[in-house]
Amino acid sequence: MEVRYNNKICIFAPLSSKLDKRVCQRLFSKLSAENRQIALDLSYVNDCTVDFCEALTDLAKEKNIGIFNIPSDIFALFNIMNIDKCTNLFVSEIDFEENSRRLIRRKFSFV
Repeated sequence: MEVRYNNKICIFAPLSSKLDKRVCQRLFSKLSAENRQIALDLSYVNDCTVDFCEALTDLAKEKNIGIFNIPSDIFALFNIMNIDKCTNLFVSEIDFEENSRRLIRRKFSFV
């Protein structure tokens, strides 16, 4: 796991291609101990399990988490599980640092 520190931001980049239960426990124990603003860089990740999504949702109730560089398969899963409602999803690290251009799924319907 790669950890980068900026002024008030801590960016975690899991180097595992699959976020399973073991990796999630290790990752979220470090995330919960961090006092700075937290971001997850998912550029190396190709797959994640339900354990990751549930742990992310639970941690998002306590802390403000930003996620960027999300692969399309995981982004679709986040939208289905409504994770975009409890965390901030961004396209790139620059968008996260500027806190602009969030990825938001709108549920429009025709009337």
